[in-house]
Amino acid sequence: MATRDHAIHVTHDAYGRLEREAGRRGVRPDALAEKLFEGLAPTEFDWQSAMAELAAIRGRMHGGGDDAVAIVREGREELERRGL
Repeated sequence: MATRDHAIHVTHDAYGRLEREAGRRGVRPDALAEKLFEGLAPTEFDWQSAMAELAAIRGRMHGGGDDAVAIVREGREELERRGL
């Protein structure tokens, strides 16, 4: 996979924390930053699973078993878990 360098701007305090943590782990700050960024978003999204989960939620809504607030909360929690 080809990569390109990009500059990001952080406060002096944030960069200091990055340097300290990198030193604690025995890596360079840029290597630690790259590792941290890897966990920010999924590399692939499973649309079929998401659609199946949506269908299950819609089925419960039409069944009248759960209240709408609980279903929306569950959906938001799922999105947060997936990093979306």
